[in-house]
Amino acid sequence: MPALQKSAEPRPLRLLLVVDSLGVGGTERHVVDLAISLSREGYAVTVACSVAGPFAESLAASGIPVEALVGRLVKRRVSPTYVRRLARLMRSERYDLVHAHIYASAAAAAVATLGTHVPLVVTEHTEGVWQDRRARLVSRSVYRRAEHVIAVSGAIQCRLLRRDGVAPEKVTKIPNAVVTLPEEPGPLDPLPEELREGALAGVVARLQPEKGVDVFLEAASRVASLMPEARFAVIGDGPLRAELEGLTRRLDLEDKVSFLGHRPDARALMGMLDVIAVPSVTEGAPLVVLEAMAAAAPIVASHVGGIPDQVRDGEEALLVPPLDPDALAGAILHLLRDPSRARDLGEAARRRRLGVRPRRDGAPYRGGLPPRSAASSPTR
Repeated sequence: MPALQKSAEPRPLRLLLVVDSLGVGGTERHVVDLAISLSREGYAVTVACSVAGPFAESLAASGIPVEALVGRLVKRRVSPTYVRRLARLMRSERYDLVHAHIYASAAAAAVATLGTHVPLVVTEHTEGVWQDRRARLVSRSVYRRAEHVIAVSGAIQCRLLRRDGVAPEKVTKIPNAVVTLPEEPGPLDPLPEELREGALAGVVARLQPEKGVDVFLEAASRVASLMPEARFAVIGDGPLRAELEGLTRRLDLEDKVSFLGHRPDARALMGMLDVIAVPSVTEGAPLVVLEAMAAAAPIVASHVGGIPDQVRDGEEALLVPPLDPDALAGAILHLLRDPSRARDLGEAARRRRLGVRPRRDGAPYRGGLPPRSAASSPTR
């Protein structure tokens, strides 16, 4: 009797994640964390993008292939070159699913998967306030092509249902999460000496218009006039850096604000801030809020997008209207002057992220700057 042949091992499912770039940003970090987590679960993951960036190193270190298809950033437009090269990649490989992120990549993936049997999933990370009529029509065609659409916040889910007419059964809200990887660094370098004295508020963001860093600087000017010992850190880089540095000079804040640029240890630095500001004009479900929650860093954030899904005003953070430097300054000053209240908010945020029912012993902050004659807080 012939020996029974051992059945072949089933091959792992092959997943193609598509994102505009691997530059520094919340969505890009989400894709990298997702790819690494899926790879560790046994999936064969490839990441395709129009252009690579710093996060490509993290993927390479985890053995995840990166396909940079265009050589320059494709953003907020439909690129025939991106579509053509993505389709060519798909023909050369046998992917079981394509998962696209961000407008340009979702549009390219929707076209590239036409005529194939490969299902497409799209994750929507923003409220899309920038989109004109043409872009909205493109988005709607993408959603019709997709097997499923993931919204990272309730606000984005509402937009998909109401503005874009996506069928409710086709949309699932899955909030972003922060993956803590064992190789993540602690602080690589100490904070500059000028930031180690007095209370410290900071913003961690890519320096682009929707992040509201200019509003943070305007608020810093107001805080500094009432609390001269306060210092401010801008952690991140981007196209507005020179403009924001010019605003800092015009506000006479050069000796109080430090631009630290892109820091791979930004998560570790959050725990060194007395207050972290998230002054966004528009948002999805920003990873920076989740990272601050994990670090128990006191948060002051704009009441926009998915942020109220992540933290509640007066319970895990202080939420203020966007584009309102007075309200932002008042909330920052409130926490810098009351370290005990700041610690309570930070700990409540950490417990919420861990799924522990938060305490309800703090009255919601009502906002506004205090009188200019108010006494300043003790230093740290």
